[in-house]
Amino acid sequence: MGEYVIETQDLVKVYKDRSGVVKALDGVSLKVPKAVLFGLFGPNGSGKTTLISILVGLQLPTSGSAQVLGFDCVRESIEVRKRVGLLPENYGFYESMTAYENLEYLGKLDGIPVQELKRRIPEVLELVGLKEWINSKVKSFSRGMTQRLALAQALLKDPEILLLDEPTLGLDPQGSTMFRKLMEEFVKSGKSVLISTHLLHELGYICTQAAFLRKGKLVAQGSIEELAKVYSKEKGYSYELLVAEDVELLVKELMKLEGVIHVSFENDKVRVRASEDISDELASLVGKFRVKAMVPISPTWDELYQFYQGGGWE
Repeated sequence: MGEYVIETQDLVKVYKDRSGVVKALDGVSLKVPKAVLFGLFGPNGSGKTTLISILVGLQLPTSGSAQVLGFDCVRESIEVRKRVGLLPENYGFYESMTAYENLEYLGKLDGIPVQELKRRIPEVLELVGLKEWINSKVKSFSRGMTQRLALAQALLKDPEILLLDEPTLGLDPQGSTMFRKLMEEFVKSGKSVLISTHLLHELGYICTQAAFLRKGKLVAQGSIEELAKVYSKEKGYSYELLVAEDVELLVKELMKLEGVIHVSFENDKVRVRASEDISDELASLVGKFRVKAMVPISPTWDELYQFYQGGGWE
């Protein structure tokens, strides 16, 4: 399998419609490490769902290659699907059947033994908070409950990796909290999760790595530290200092530092923005003033998203 659980090389997907040729994916080379919660971020139409469909063998690439857990997504798609739990953006259940019956039917189609299903179905329904509705018909479920059932189905085979397309759509705040905790526990067990979403305010901060898609192109990927480093070089570095006394004197010293663009303070908190990394210079001032804490301010996922989506890549 190597270092990555998902790896694509120059992946291209071309559609033809009335307007002509549409490149849904344009040379995407993605690398997802093992045991991470990986965010695939981009607006609607950026190629996220197409990429996931290729990874599980539901679509064929026009060119390029893709591997999941070391298996080729075209030649060995059955092996991929045995090991991957998929939550598509658009899913369907039989509304006249119960939650248990739906999972049993889908599990049998997936090749899961009957005895294994008897054990797993109550387990996954409890994980997603639906155990008391195990014998309720799906037609009585709300949008959020149906989304929970879809997540239960993705977990049913105890997969090595989860591919989740907009997994929190329809979930209430309690459901979103449940989902985040469940995914964090899944990753702690050594498994991997790829979440495709444009809802960064809900899911961005639980991801440790991410990739940004724009118009079918991969514009950036890496850890939040790596992505933030590029952002800071372009947008500037920010720091916050907690000061015990002599705040105004410290501000004057900070303004003398080369690269400092702006300094502001309120009560005992001082904020500094600079055009370059001045961590060492700030550390030298800690000894001169009663600075109780100094921390760099990392950009949020929302800020990174706006930066990478509007950075001029075409």
